[in-house]
Amino acid sequence: MAVTALDSAELVVLLLLIALGVALVARWLRFPYTLALVLVGLALGIFGVAPNLNLNPDLVLFLFLPALLFEGAWSIEVSALRANWLTVFLLAVPGLLISLAVVALVLFVGAGLPLLIALLLGAIVSPTDPVAVIGLLRQLGMPERLRTIVEGESLFNDGIGAAAFTLVLGLLLVSLHAPGELAGLSLPLIVLKGVWLIVGGPLLGGAIGLLVGHALHGLNDRLIETAVTFGVTYGSYLLGIVLGTSGLLAVVVAGLVLGSYGRRYGMSRRTRYAVDDIWEFTGYIANSFLFLLLGHLIGAASFVGALGTIGWAVVGVIAGRALIIYLLLPAQSAIARWLAARRRGGAARELNTVPRVWRPLLLLAGLRGALSLALALTLPPATPQRSLLQLTVYGVVLVTLVGQGLCLRFLLPGLSAAKVAE
Repeated sequence: MAVTALDSAELVVLLLLIALGVALVARWLRFPYTLALVLVGLALGIFGVAPNLNLNPDLVLFLFLPALLFEGAWSIEVSALRANWLTVFLLAVPGLLISLAVVALVLFVGAGLPLLIALLLGAIVSPTDPVAVIGLLRQLGMPERLRTIVEGESLFNDGIGAAAFTLVLGLLLVSLHAPGELAGLSLPLIVLKGVWLIVGGPLLGGAIGLLVGHALHGLNDRLIETAVTFGVTYGSYLLGIVLGTSGLLAVVVAGLVLGSYGRRYGMSRRTRYAVDDIWEFTGYIANSFLFLLLGHLIGAASFVGALGTIGWAVVGVIAGRALIIYLLLPAQSAIARWLAARRRGGAARELNTVPRVWRPLLLLAGLRGALSLALALTLPPATPQRSLLQLTVYGVVLVTLVGQGLCLRFLLPGLSAAKVAE
């Protein structure tokens, strides 16, 4: 039976009421709000409540993710991000590529998946989604720098992961329809495509952020300026897609530039407060709907026949995350000390080392979420083993969100804010 407009309106109201109830209970229990939403959505899916609920991948990729990424980039302290740029870069770029390679290797060797399919699955499950733990970190008084690193990594590796997914999926589809052409593809062209996917988005977003920030100077109309920020969010994403680059990275950089230069140069204090409040509320509503729908989608899925592949994928995700944290963070410390020595302490604060006690927290903060599910849902029907890939992604998201999220919930209270402070 078709869902009428009234049915849809009633469904939205129902979701809002459920989200409000979950928020109140989670606050009382001091439990991560987004994780509680996933668990409630999981129960709704398992017991077949609200069967009309569904997660449209286009809705996630166009409506939810750009808004969440822009809100994160807009609200993050750019000075704090600049002070931790090396850590964020290592985790978001080489870290994501290491995770992709480890997951693909484990699936290729352990689960017996073809190499390109294993790489595709690695690209899907490598981006992190720490929204479920950011609120808990803030609630328990964890250092601002720790939250900056977790948020900064996720902001950038979403775009890098989406670019890697696009590139690997293109190679896979070419190999299916014209196997001989894959060997004949020019390596320079593949490299250029990859570079454009990763570099083009930030260049586009930076240009849009600078132009719009300059144009806002002297406007002094908080309603129009707020509307402009929404136009930048979705305009950057769409223009990135049209130009064949990463729309998500364009959104992130546009948000960073507009949230720093544009906020300072083009907006009055009253306008800044208004835009901050509206985007905070937008992020809250988007997260509420998204995590509730994620839980429902996973709860309604049947994992029979995919448990072995899910197990290998989870092993790969955890092994890749551990390798990133315990390989790249010591490397970051060594680089920071080397640079500080060269500059005779001038950059010691900017490139300070990451405390050892943070490593287990950062290990568990590598949850997977909305982007991984959205990428899995957008797989073309012609993708080999599409159903298995989607079920595997659902399983990985479920294990990381619930398993790692609960581990963090019980680990963090045992660490005082003073113990993990810088």
